[in-house]
Amino acid sequence: MRHNSVGSYLEPESGAIYQVGIEWWIEEIKLTIEPRWVSIRGRPLQATQMEALRPSELSKKIVRNFIGLANIDPLPHFPNRSSMNVMLWNCRGASNNILRRNFRELIRVHHPIVVAFFETKVLFSSMGLFFNHLGFTTSTIVDPVGRVGGIWLIWDPTQVSISAHIANSQVIQATMKREDYEEWVLAAVYASSSIGMRQNLWNDLENSANSMVDPWLIVGGFNDVMGQNQRRSFTQNNQSNRCKRFLENINRYGLMDLGCTGPKFTWSNNRQGLANTMERLDRALCNAEWRTTFPEGAVRNLPRTYSDHSHLMIYTEGGFW
Repeated sequence: MRHNSVGSYLEPESGAIYQVGIEWWIEEIKLTIEPRWVSIRGRPLQATQMEALRPSELSKKIVRNFIGLANIDPLPHFPNRSSMNVMLWNCRGASNNILRRNFRELIRVHHPIVVAFFETKVLFSSMGLFFNHLGFTTSTIVDPVGRVGGIWLIWDPTQVSISAHIANSQVIQATMKREDYEEWVLAAVYASSSIGMRQNLWNDLENSANSMVDPWLIVGGFNDVMGQNQRRSFTQNNQSNRCKRFLENINRYGLMDLGCTGPKFTWSNNRQGLANTMERLDRALCNAEWRTTFPEGAVRNLPRTYSDHSHLMIYTEGGFW
């Protein structure tokens, strides 16, 4: 059973009728807001009593009548469509205590089952046991060259099965399989700062686009902007050709931007005053099949406060938090 908290919007001892999803039908629930508060993990919450407006057996009878079942027939079972969270983190160096502490907290809060790290700067072997202890026991990795780059895709194999078919310094692309879910393809992107190398990335994606029939999500750092409104700078810099090339690649492969919540700009040169430049280099793109299959998907940009100004995005199939 799932419901959203409405207690903070109601006066004590007031009541409300609220629709709640139980399994796959809608039930009406009466909420009564109690004149007391409780503390959950240090957070004060107003206490709420919930009760159904009619007995459970009556609700089941109504459902059976609606779908044409006899009273003795069991109700059909539909899979739990809870959200599947994917976290992508341009961590700018993965092997430090700050990242470990922040990662534990992010796992506790957001519950991702798939995580991609970019710009790791260290070998995966230095962090493998740490991830294993948190349940991420399977991975596809492209280690950095020296201390440059690196992409790690890790996941919980009890929740999802992943098979990679592209793995290089700019992208890991893999098919995601989960019980009772339609298969889909994830491309975790960390584009090069070199224009020529970035075009190699799009050539790889073109090969996939020509044969892609599954829902396809391409997400990460593209090192490009779609327009001047995605860049803020006090210095003159003609970005029109850069934007044009990026938009041409997106349109050529039939992709669309999913948008995001949170901070508008995801990269900064970390300079002060008039020398500061900020851009939105990170985004999630998808094909029409993805948009049709997962229409409530959402991307959230979290503030750049994690581990040396690193950037973090979280995608969920289940909509906004």
